[in-house]
Amino acid sequence: MLRQLLTNHGVLGMNARNFLYVSQYNKKSAKRFADDKLKTKAFLTARGIPAAKIYARIERREQLQQFDFNQLPDECVLKPNYGFGGEGIVILKGRTKDGRFLRSGKTPISKAELIEAIEDILDGKFSLGGHRDTAFFEQILTSHDCFARLRPAGLPDLRVIVFNLVPVMAMVRIPTGESEGKANVHLGGIGIGIDIAKGVTTHATQYNKIITELPHGGSPSDISIPYWDEILLICSRIQQVTNIGYLAADITIDQQMGPAVLEVNARPGLMVQVANLAPLRGRLDRVKGLSVSSPEKGVRIGQDLFGEKVRTVTEEVPAGKPVLGLHEHITIVGDGTSADEAVLIAPERERTVCTAALADALLEKKLIDVEDAEERTYRMKCTLGGVKLQTLLAVSDEDFAENVSMVIGRRDLTNFLIDPGKQSAVPAASTELKSDLRAVDTLFAQLDRDLLLLKYLKPVNLDEERERLQEDMLYNPLFSYPALEFDPEEVRERLSNAVQDDSPLGVLLEKKRQELLLRIDLLTARGDAKKFTKASIALFGKPSSGLTRSASAMLQNRKASELPPPADQMLTAAQAAERFQRILARYSLHDWQVSVRSKLVADCTVGGKHVYLRQGAMFAPSHVEGLIKHEIETHVLTAENGDHQPYAIFRRGTAGYLDTQEGLAVYNQNRVYGPYHDKRYNPARNVLGVRFNLEHSFAETRAYLQEELGYTAEKSLTGTIAMKRGLTDTSEIGGFTKSIVYLRGLRAVEKFVKGGGDLQRLYIGKITLDDLELIESVSDLETPLLIPDFLREEMTS
Repeated sequence: MLRQLLTNHGVLGMNARNFLYVSQYNKKSAKRFADDKLKTKAFLTARGIPAAKIYARIERREQLQQFDFNQLPDECVLKPNYGFGGEGIVILKGRTKDGRFLRSGKTPISKAELIEAIEDILDGKFSLGGHRDTAFFEQILTSHDCFARLRPAGLPDLRVIVFNLVPVMAMVRIPTGESEGKANVHLGGIGIGIDIAKGVTTHATQYNKIITELPHGGSPSDISIPYWDEILLICSRIQQVTNIGYLAADITIDQQMGPAVLEVNARPGLMVQVANLAPLRGRLDRVKGLSVSSPEKGVRIGQDLFGEKVRTVTEEVPAGKPVLGLHEHITIVGDGTSADEAVLIAPERERTVCTAALADALLEKKLIDVEDAEERTYRMKCTLGGVKLQTLLAVSDEDFAENVSMVIGRRDLTNFLIDPGKQSAVPAASTELKSDLRAVDTLFAQLDRDLLLLKYLKPVNLDEERERLQEDMLYNPLFSYPALEFDPEEVRERLSNAVQDDSPLGVLLEKKRQELLLRIDLLTARGDAKKFTKASIALFGKPSSGLTRSASAMLQNRKASELPPPADQMLTAAQAAERFQRILARYSLHDWQVSVRSKLVADCTVGGKHVYLRQGAMFAPSHVEGLIKHEIETHVLTAENGDHQPYAIFRRGTAGYLDTQEGLAVYNQNRVYGPYHDKRYNPARNVLGVRFNLEHSFAETRAYLQEELGYTAEKSLTGTIAMKRGLTDTSEIGGFTKSIVYLRGLRAVEKFVKGGGDLQRLYIGKITLDDLELIESVSDLETPLLIPDFLREEMTS
């Protein structure tokens, strides 16, 4: 296919582009205008075309010497004004404790390095022709959810080629790790063609080759781009107001702003032809000389000529595209609350606006957040016609007709059809709060973050007590715990009302509510051995007779453990970190990092989008592969998939999800361990250890783990601490029973697989196997974004 494209006489080459289009249709003044990013953005924003905010600009070294970097927000991007090809761009996301910026959120960049980067810009290192340049800091825009399947390593953009006011060809440009977070295809980004009529992705290219699968798996095609008609209209309007006859407009879709212009290019590259598997010159010839009176007409011509005919409201309604009347209502969603509001649908308006009185009422109820106080704009989440929207709400001083206080503009109507004759049942305008499932889901997610068990069950005096334990095998430590950072009674009150909804999501949320209440019981019982043990059993259960027999049988049938590999085959923490980093890149987990730290108890721990390895630890190759299967290809992938779901319960975890999470993780890691590998027996040891611990002291449990279950001295100490945490006087019996979930979950997963179950179904988020059918019946759930390679290979074999 690519060869056919390249031998097609309609393919536009660089020389033909320059001679036939750039030189003939783009005046020198127009090209200079496009090259000046600051001037272009100021000009376009003044004419209603949205763009990112400019925080600061530096034109001379004298300014640089006096510039205060502390005035910049923690997240921004440094750009050269006359730069091209993505060169010279530095993405700054977050700061270290000492105030240094983090390059792309990962590597610290010193003030000296930042100054050097700005000096390079000022000297014209990245500008066209090497002329002196201006450096500026710009707002970082947030990638829209529509790009989530593509796993971008930065901000994707849409490049639209416009000629004679007609959008003739377009592609999505996806930044990757190879392109260092930049969307430029020539740097290693991915270009994906777009059907100009439908706004749906088609073919993809990377490194001048057609790719049919994304680097992390999955197809690049059939992804719908929201706001598509509006984006095409923006691009055509840009050409109209700038008088650049042949251009590429680079547009991104911000999660809050919607479409926003990044830059205008008067000498666009030609990779768009490969991404679309279509010659550009033929399309340009078809629109040359046409009489195009307006951007609206240009968009219609482009869609009619170069894509399938777009349906109108008078045709058959496409599946999944809701129809709105002129009078509708929206449900505005806040933190744990929501409100209905009557609205007027007004596609002739650009933006969504409301009265000042309504904005004040919504703000007081915490249903909207301030975006810009001076401009009186607010961030709003709502549901319109069954579709979830995130938008910017502006305040208007005008009086609205039709007895409403809010008008929905065309920016938020892209994914709808408008039927003026449609009669809609509209409730009276009201900002009275009510409970709904989405609001409940948001509330429970917040409380789930507040009620972190391991945070409050880690003894504050662990280091001191551990030193004594290493010296005295018979010592029973006395643990103390951090104060709770929340009021238990207040949280209980917020959870007091049952979720009265028998839909699948309602049932799942009610189960989560009950689990959260059990967590409060556990945390408030810390220090009291009897109450804490009872609360732990209520939350996690205790070893049943069947689970205990299964664990005993596993250990009785244990044969001699496999010998560890020779010392010269063992991997250092740094070598293991390289393997982890490669697997994270393989799944396009660009915001995850791997670090080697000295002060770690375990050899490997994962948390906060970070993998930590203990300095000095040595890893067998099979251990590293097992950790990858357990941590990355189970916990991380399910968390990332859950983060893509429309409900937070799949990101935080449905009630009882730990059994399935840990059972799946053990099942996956066992794929790389031999049949008699020592780590295969840990789930069984956990069960027998918890059972013994319920009737014995710390010292007795520690001895049992080491002498009877075969743990090393270090592992027996760590394991006993895990089982006794939550108690103050560990000479008492009882403790924390969470460790039984590994074997119990493994048995459930093995039974699921034996019955023909597809493990890919368990990757939809952090879910429990017991509720799988209920979960799969929840509307709006997305298919998993990331599937482990070994499961993908099994599916295709």
